[in-house]
Amino acid sequence: MNADTGTPLSSGISPPDRGVLAQILRDSPTPLTAGQLLRRLGLPLDRKKQVRGVLHAMALEGAFREEALLGKLRGEPDLPLLAEIVITGHDRHGAPFGRIAAEEALGARAVAKGGQPIVFVHQPPADEPPLVAGGRLLARLRSVGANRYEARILKRQEPACFVGLFRGEEVRACDPQSACRRTVPGEERSGLKEGDLVLADDDGHILQCFGRLDDPLAVTTMGHAEYGLPEAFPADVLSETMSLLAPEAEQPSSGRKDFRSVPFVTVDGSDARDFDDAIWAERDGEGFRLLVAIADVSHYVTPHSALDAEARRRGHSVYFPDSVVPMLPPRLSENLCSLRPDEDRFCVVFDLRFSAEGVPTDTRIDRGVMRSRARLTYEQLEAMREGAQAFLHDDLGRVWIDTLYAAHEALREARHRRGCVEIADRDMLRVELDRSSGRLDVSDSRPPESRHLVESFMIAACHAGAAVLRDRGSAALFRSHADADTVADVPRLPAVYVTEPARHAGLRLDVYAHLTSPIRRYADLTNHRMLLEAMVQKSSSSWPHSTDGGNFPALAAHLTMTEARAAEAAMMTRRRLLALWLCQDRERVWCGHVTGATPDGVLVTLTETQTIGLLPVWGNADRKMHSDSSGGSEACSGAAASSADAWALFSLRKGAVVRVTVVGLSHDGFQCVFRCVGFSA
Repeated sequence: MNADTGTPLSSGISPPDRGVLAQILRDSPTPLTAGQLLRRLGLPLDRKKQVRGVLHAMALEGAFREEALLGKLRGEPDLPLLAEIVITGHDRHGAPFGRIAAEEALGARAVAKGGQPIVFVHQPPADEPPLVAGGRLLARLRSVGANRYEARILKRQEPACFVGLFRGEEVRACDPQSACRRTVPGEERSGLKEGDLVLADDDGHILQCFGRLDDPLAVTTMGHAEYGLPEAFPADVLSETMSLLAPEAEQPSSGRKDFRSVPFVTVDGSDARDFDDAIWAERDGEGFRLLVAIADVSHYVTPHSALDAEARRRGHSVYFPDSVVPMLPPRLSENLCSLRPDEDRFCVVFDLRFSAEGVPTDTRIDRGVMRSRARLTYEQLEAMREGAQAFLHDDLGRVWIDTLYAAHEALREARHRRGCVEIADRDMLRVELDRSSGRLDVSDSRPPESRHLVESFMIAACHAGAAVLRDRGSAALFRSHADADTVADVPRLPAVYVTEPARHAGLRLDVYAHLTSPIRRYADLTNHRMLLEAMVQKSSSSWPHSTDGGNFPALAAHLTMTEARAAEAAMMTRRRLLALWLCQDRERVWCGHVTGATPDGVLVTLTETQTIGLLPVWGNADRKMHSDSSGGSEACSGAAASSADAWALFSLRKGAVVRVTVVGLSHDGFQCVFRCVGFSA
């Protein structure tokens, strides 16, 4: 048909041509109703049901995912809405949620407007492979509020694989909430041993074997594969890296300021190897002057290089107890970009001034060269403050220490006045794994005040830099964190990257952007480029610099995914290693509280480790055991307790405090099974 004249293309009762319908909608400057489509087609109104049927079929095929067709229909609330979803996390009940994929027009429009819609995904059938962060699926969406959808899975967009435990003839998913089991083909079983950890596809084929369940090194290797983390760097990336020079061998540009006389120090964890920030502070009248030096990664990683493409693909470094999957090759992350002591390093310095009340008064940002005076751990800085460790030298003595902590206190009080959300430190245990010996250790790691001090300074620098980006109208990757009252049923949803300045509700800041960790986060590197470009435009400096000019909405969505993948991979590996560690001492009594129930018993969360395990209270619970060295079903059922205690097991309510020992691991792999030894008031 001719869309301009409205001449019918066909007669009779044949349904309208889908291609013609799509073209009419593309050509229309405004959304159309089914009735308006009929008029454009020159068809009678009694054909509306037929047209709606065609539109419905087109929607199920994903036709309206096209940018030119998105939002071009109105008056059809029941029309299916399809989109590709990327899983970015799980709520406290294990239910997955995600974001609309960067390639989807629906998601790109939302990001461009300053938000990334949250999508609450219905759980897949229990016998299907579990969903993990980074997984992609096609789903049917239903709006449940502003920038909020719920989704039902139509299909996975990539082959479904899962990590599991080989037992008998099958692989069982390493997820207590999953009933996924796949039979391993006979010819592939010969090389496997009972209790091996493996990666399998949806047909049961073994893609990789990691080793025994009780081998911590096998657990961490499994974490890499489960989330598809990149391993070795491509040859062209390594070749580019080897051609880069340290500041001592390279003539700094005239646009750099010399900060080598400033006694900067880095303050990090004892196991840190990449030092991307250094600090120094002094009194400024009644207020403070704070200098935060950040590694100038953008000097080395230039747009459109192989190194840049690989860093973008990885998005984030991923930290495991025994290793790191870095965003940048070690020559950069641990050497040229790392602010190591007594070595010249290129940097970006945030010169921040704020009042005694922690209110910013002035910000200056310069590209420079600096030389760190020392590499301190959090514990060393705290010991200096308490007088338990000698000061480094006169420039970094008692006055400097007191000034650092006074500046931190001023910034913290300002956060309190803003009503900043305070999240208690939950990871009170440090999980360490020695790759050479396979030794697994867990120790107390309650963060000293010095760690919060560094966090205060980094937040101040990120806020100041974000304000500069916003005020100069620069493209950037800002952070958006929704107010709690807008997502009351899912508290503390993580912040996401967006392309427009947005409020960070958790920090109670009008604008915020990541700028202080460019060695391990690609968003920080991107924002450095945009910040430096904005400064070039203002000062007409001759710095050799160029911006990316890429698709920022797509980049924001991609980095939100890589951030979620990195966090979940590290968290799940840590939880599994903690479960193995708990099984090493089956005599120790742990305190916990009941947090849920299953058909096999109650779920207990240990107070000290936050490990969730099963306390079986029914006779069939011994089927859940993988290993048990203390009495089999008797230990599982709780029959070893007194009659009064055994009866109490059957009446436990949520919140009840119990004392337990660890019996072993369940068939699911990494869920501890507990034995009750007493109750607390």
